[in-house]
Amino acid sequence: MKALKFASIFACCFLFLFLIGSAQSAEKQVVVNLMIDADVPPSPSEEQGYQTEAMLNAMLTEIEGNTLGATIISTQDVLATYTRMRITRIGANPKFELAMSGNNSNEKLSTESYAKQKDVLERSKKYTEGCKYCGINEITVSGFMPQSFDQNADTYKVLDDLGIQYDAGYQAGIIYAPGHELDVWPYKVEGHQFYAVPVSTYNLSGKLVPLQDKYFNGSDLGSNAWYDALTGKFDEAQKNGQPVVIALTTSVSGSGNYLDALKRFLNFALTNKASFVTTMDLVNMTRIDGDHPVASLTKECPTCGKKDNNIVITVSQNNTTEPASIEAAAISK
Repeated sequence: MKALKFASIFACCFLFLFLIGSAQSAEKQVVVNLMIDADVPPSPSEEQGYQTEAMLNAMLTEIEGNTLGATIISTQDVLATYTRMRITRIGANPKFELAMSGNNSNEKLSTESYAKQKDVLERSKKYTEGCKYCGINEITVSGFMPQSFDQNADTYKVLDDLGIQYDAGYQAGIIYAPGHELDVWPYKVEGHQFYAVPVSTYNLSGKLVPLQDKYFNGSDLGSNAWYDALTGKFDEAQKNGQPVVIALTTSVSGSGNYLDALKRFLNFALTNKASFVTTMDLVNMTRIDGDHPVASLTKECPTCGKKDNNIVITVSQNNTTEPASIEAAAISK
């Protein structure tokens, strides 16, 4: 009788520990959001359009091949090229989301008036929503990401006017709305209808840098450092219950060593049971779960140990905002 009682107690304890372990494992599942900016040079030639399509296709082959999802962000000029066909096809896949940017990859919206920005973004929304198969699917644009993270108060007004639900022009601890320096999950921007989605950041040798392939490539850090930052951030996120929000571009990650780094990271994340979601999915997770705990983003000097408060910055870049030539008609199937 005692043996039976002992066995029952042991079984209950084992079941309790199993359930606790399972719960802890589930809590530590990392949510990964890939945002892919399909970028082309200013006034792209037909050949450059084909090259962008090929690079986007190379990235999507890896993502779709693993039955994962992502968010594709398009400017008007890329939708004026053959790449539009590939974006239309991926838009029919329910695991993917189509979001909009502005007119071209060199754009600086903050230099333009409210009226000009509204004209540009209205057309961007129209063109992106035109990437559909008539009678088969519909595209509703919910998200926006400005080129070079450049925007201003007029941009926010336009986003509200257009009913945009999120703005991915933020970087955790670097570019943020007032009072949200430590936020790593999407958060509602005070006084507006949309959510801010911070691209994840990583402490690289004492400096907080965005998890953006274009930053690493432009800083000559290389694809190996990029892969190390991706996996390093993933490990952080797994420990701290954070999402991993990654900004990719076709011009960088669509070929060569950076494409290899993306393949390696996808394998790493899948091995570690990551969940891949669209940016809108990430926002909806925040709405359902309520406020998420903030992360400590204050960086510390590796030599003196003193803390350095992060500052809000915007990236400046020359641009033109002449509208791209494109018809917004949907593609018939």
